Amino acid sequence: MKIEHIAIYVKNLEQEKEFFEKYFNARSGALYENKTKGFSSYFFSFEDGARLELMHNEQMDDPHKSYTRTGFIHMAISVGAIQYQLKSL
Repeated sequence: MKIEHIAIYVKNLEQEKEFFEKYFNARSGALYENKTKGFSSYFFSFEDGARLELMHNEQMDDPHKSYTRTGFIHMAISVGAIQYQLKSL
């Protein structure tokens, strides 16, 4: 079995795109837009073949979420021995 990709809805598509490109060396495909539905997304590829789709919809609802709610909770990403140093500006 192989998971083809994981998809996540985000509030700020461009900001999340920059994050995955900068910190995880993700390669982004072209922006897909369906203006009729207010939908846009990017597919990302990673060195090990994993894929991620970040999606945004203008009509997304973002209700309060309890940590113990049902549904998607997190995504774990292993970066091996690579270390990233984040510096504050």
